[in-house]
Amino acid sequence: MLIRIALLAALPFASLTQLRAQDDSIDIAKLNDAVAFLAGIELPNEKESALTKTSSWSSHVQQMDREFSSHEERVLIPMSNWASTELQPDMTTGSTLRYMFSGPDIIHAFYMFPTADTYILCGLEPVGETPDLSELTTGNTGRALGEVRNALGEIINFSFFRTKDMKEDLRFSTFHGTTPIMMIFLARSGQYIKSLEYLSLQKDGTLASQGATSSGANVVKIEFGPRRLQQSKTLYYFSSDLSDGGFPKLGFQTWLEAQPKGNAYLKAASFLMHQNWFNGIRDHLLDYSDQIVEDDSGIPFRYFKEDTWQPFLHGRYNGPIDLFSEFYQADMRAAYSRGSTALPFGTGYKWRPGESNLMRFVKHDALAAAEKKVAQAEPEENSDEPTSNPDNTPEKGLETGGETPLPPEN
Repeated sequence: MLIRIALLAALPFASLTQLRAQDDSIDIAKLNDAVAFLAGIELPNEKESALTKTSSWSSHVQQMDREFSSHEERVLIPMSNWASTELQPDMTTGSTLRYMFSGPDIIHAFYMFPTADTYILCGLEPVGETPDLSELTTGNTGRALGEVRNALGEIINFSFFRTKDMKEDLRFSTFHGTTPIMMIFLARSGQYIKSLEYLSLQKDGTLASQGATSSGANVVKIEFGPRRLQQSKTLYYFSSDLSDGGFPKLGFQTWLEAQPKGNAYLKAASFLMHQNWFNGIRDHLLDYSDQIVEDDSGIPFRYFKEDTWQPFLHGRYNGPIDLFSEFYQADMRAAYSRGSTALPFGTGYKWRPGESNLMRFVKHDALAAAEKKVAQAEPEENSDEPTSNPDNTPEKGLETGGETPLPPEN
């Protein structure tokens, strides 16, 4: 199904810019109601909205529930379970995640790294604007919700967005961009938007706040978390050029280098870092990541030197899809031929289960530190000393920083 993010383009929100020029603030309750409405879930604040009584919305709820339930069963829950056993908690809890070439795909990053504190996404797609239910009527709701389903269809069915299709759709849109898509994904993952701020990235690597004004913004910052808990996570989305012609010149490299080292995630990345005009972002991820989780479209296998990185291979690799056949990796194929572990979900361009590959590369020093910390935390066998939790009951928030454990609740 071809992506049509242009909804969020075609939605009749034409007067939004004028409204925000008069009131440079965002009503968080109304924002979450708008996002919930588009996501097809119960509005958290306004319980008697006329829009939720329409047959269009009832149908939308049923279709969204069916599509997301299918994607959760096939991909998200198996991914979450896999990550909980394969990714060391000491390396992910409270971490910063760099997800480059992501587009608005926060949902897979959230399920793969649920205990991260900060998610940094980047793509060429524009930031866009904030949805406002006041521009919808019972007469135009059906078309708008149909566009939402069409916009989300590709990632729900195939686990990735096609950048070319997305860019072509967004080019002609008036209300557009990644912000509505990301918030819908968060809402469907049981999250509540706690704040939203548009920013402008400066060439010196600083961020200038634009508040609620989206015009001219190339960054959006979203704070989110379960509604009834104070803890929140931070999502940044940068609309920026990651090539060597843009990454060091537009300020993003400077800003990114000031962020904590942590984890990186790469999926359906168009094999761009296999080419010599993406050296800067490739080198940055290798330098600033303790752990990189990627498919074959990310950083080429040959860049993970044995004296620095420990590889863990999952799934199957028989080469890329035909569109990217020139990026076949013989060294990666040889490594997989020596053995790999099963991957219980599909991901990337070869999205069908049993055809996907996923690799984890962990720096030796980070892996040793994590293993040492785990060993030190294990109680000595036959110890007579009492534990701090004698009933052996789970302590609230031990693994998720006080947040709802995965899989996220809708």
